[in-house]
Amino acid sequence: MASSGTFSGSIRSGHYALSISWTQTPNVSANTSTIQVSIALINDWSLQVSGRTDNRITIDGTTQTFSSPGVYSTGTHQFNTVSQVVNHNSDGTKTLTITAVYYIRATLSGTYYDSITATATITLDTIPRASTVTAPDGTIGTALTLTVNRASTAFVHTLTYSFGARSGTIASRTISTSISWTPLMSLCNQIPNAISGTCTITCTTYNGTTQIGTSTSYLTLTVPSSVVPTISDLIVTRVDGDVPSSWGVYVATKSKATVTIQGAAGSYGSTISSYSITGGGYSSSESSLTTGFLNSSGAITFRARVTDSRGRFSDYATVSITVQSYSVPSFTSYESDRCTSDGVLSGDGTYIQALNRFRYSSCNGHNSVTTQIEYKRSTESTWTTDPGNFSSNVACIFGGGLISTEYSYDIRYTLTDAFSSVSVLDVVSTAAVFMDFKAGGTGIAFGKVAEDDGMDVDMNAHFRRDVTLDSDLKVTGETRLNGLSYFTGRVSFSGDATFYGNVSGFAKCYYGTCTTSAGTTSKTVTCANFTRAVGAIVTIFMSNANTATSPRLNINGTGLTYLAYGGVRISGAYRWLAQSMVTVMFTGTYYEVLSIGATWNPAVSGAGSYSYREGHFNYQGGLVTLSWCVSGTFSSTTTTSTVTSITGLPFTNHGQGVASGGGVAYGCRVTGASFGGWCISSGESSIGGRSESITTNGTVTLGSMYNYPSMTFTLSGTIQMRVLD
Repeated sequence: MASSGTFSGSIRSGHYALSISWTQTPNVSANTSTIQVSIALINDWSLQVSGRTDNRITIDGTTQTFSSPGVYSTGTHQFNTVSQVVNHNSDGTKTLTITAVYYIRATLSGTYYDSITATATITLDTIPRASTVTAPDGTIGTALTLTVNRASTAFVHTLTYSFGARSGTIASRTISTSISWTPLMSLCNQIPNAISGTCTITCTTYNGTTQIGTSTSYLTLTVPSSVVPTISDLIVTRVDGDVPSSWGVYVATKSKATVTIQGAAGSYGSTISSYSITGGGYSSSESSLTTGFLNSSGAITFRARVTDSRGRFSDYATVSITVQSYSVPSFTSYESDRCTSDGVLSGDGTYIQALNRFRYSSCNGHNSVTTQIEYKRSTESTWTTDPGNFSSNVACIFGGGLISTEYSYDIRYTLTDAFSSVSVLDVVSTAAVFMDFKAGGTGIAFGKVAEDDGMDVDMNAHFRRDVTLDSDLKVTGETRLNGLSYFTGRVSFSGDATFYGNVSGFAKCYYGTCTTSAGTTSKTVTCANFTRAVGAIVTIFMSNANTATSPRLNINGTGLTYLAYGGVRISGAYRWLAQSMVTVMFTGTYYEVLSIGATWNPAVSGAGSYSYREGHFNYQGGLVTLSWCVSGTFSSTTTTSTVTSITGLPFTNHGQGVASGGGVAYGCRVTGASFGGWCISSGESSIGGRSESITTNGTVTLGSMYNYPSMTFTLSGTIQMRVLD
């Protein structure tokens, strides 16, 4: 680009030249330029021509004529000066062509020349037009600075914005090139489902009252982090159930709670998209949560928050309740003894003294307990209710002298509170005698009156020699085995059995499942009712293989524990495949691996089709025993030198020692007299057949087993090998 310049055209090797000089005078407001052109003839050879009036000059497509004086000597001869106003493009640029023609009409050295032409295409200086604006990204509600890149100091600018459906003026006809703008917080309403949006800034440029043009810039406006949804309140109400509403308290295992989010609202146009309430072991994704029965006592805190359409979370709202503990009333001890009317214990008494100890939950003073006493002869079915009652650890006398010394009595004590009732049974024997015979001689009793046939004992017995029972042992009360118990034969329990010591010969077994990915070290096992005790055995179905080193198991959340073989922690990786059954036993330190078993899918090299194929493996302590049976036909119809082998082994040989086994092969051609077993071949990826050929000197040589064309083959066998840890 230039605002002036020169160019020329000539004849006769430059001895006669038409020289053009031009200048540009811009008009910024009009977006035009005046082009002034000076024309001269320069000749260093002689010339004699008269004046001309029909010379032509064309500027940007507009043609004018100019006159020239007569030329009668050498030198520079100045002609007329012409000017032309040209329009610039809307962006202020302009390129034009100037062409001048001087009609010399002269014969020079015998050659006639009509004219000399000079032409050139020139690019004018650009007339500054619309200014540009630079706008940085910002946060709604926070001031940011817009920078105007002004093309001329005479220009003024109006800045406007557009954001979503909102628009407005930032500055009007300002001469400033640095404008501070704080986007209104109400603009957040334009992006209710996003945290940021694109804002358009438009700069309109004026020269005086004349609009020069416009330019646009784009920036990202972000919703402030403080704009989040809100919760006005979190309330909780009791669901009393069996709890009397007059108590006004929560009772563990008897009460529920309804927690409700109130006044959840978005901010600046956002809406609530999800809810979350947690507490007391319960959770909900709704605006309200009704718990199941509250299982814990003490303070329980519920937390809630909401998420809005921008994906932002509210602050947590909390509410706490106090839950009263509750347990079913229970007897800690109970005693029933014969006594006299004044409470003196006597084996011949016709009254009964009860000394019971019990406990119950007061539920902060709201719950109470009532007591009841019933009795009957042990041989009868009808109970008599005594009008009295009993208190904990306070002797109570009942029976009214009606408790015959000739009979045993069943006693029933009952506790009843607002929710539950519990009873215990006791027995009061007959009058105390050392020994008594039943009339007729069919019964004998020690420590009581004989009431039934057979032997009846109502005193402590200490047997200092072996006791042999040739018939069933029936125990109607609780039997506790508090020491080491040995069962050498079959033991059958038709009901619950509780052992407080070790029981030799028993190991509790469980079944679990694991879906943890192969590369994850910590494996999560789901196993119902699992208790991690020494000797506990678990068989786990592994959905995935294991490729992680030093694997660990977490069975039912009882803690991560390493696997081991022979008490040594496993540090390797390839211990099981997908769909394996892994059996472990807890030793107190590790999960000792007892076995790993699964199936595999053997294939035969050269086989065209199969009628049957199946493989199994068992993995113990670093050794794998593989077994298989495959039957089918070969695809080849001619004898081939390709060794027939079983492929698809699920494990890789350790590379130490021999991995070999035995089996049978039918329908395969062998080079020797008989088939002699199997060995690992093909880089430990397959099992190759082996044949034996016995020479005259008794030397055993190993050959290869090849496809036997068009025959049905059957290959089966086992192989054992050490595998990689």
